[in-house]
Amino acid sequence: MRILVSDVSTWKGWSQNLERWAKRAWLDHVGLGPKTLRKSWESWLVASYPERVLEVFLSQGDTQMTALSHYLGLTCTQADKDAMLEYVSGWA
Repeated sequence: MRILVSDVSTWKGWSQNLERWAKRAWLDHVGLGPKTLRKSWESWLVASYPERVLEVFLSQGDTQMTALSHYLGLTCTQADKDAMLEYVSGWA
């Protein structure tokens, strides 16, 4: 099967790819977009590297207020954190 990939350097291209991929995987694509993935990535980094939280926020371009309101209240089990680390370990 050939997978078409639009330009992911643009918001529109990335959004179109995500929608198409979700549909092919029989997933609900409503609400799925680049911002959703970005927030998940940042949340995983904060959970995995709490001692580097300021560095995480700065690398994502967030203001302190955005960071505080979106990410610092997240709760994750140790099993969640262990699973996340496999995917974010290259960031450090």
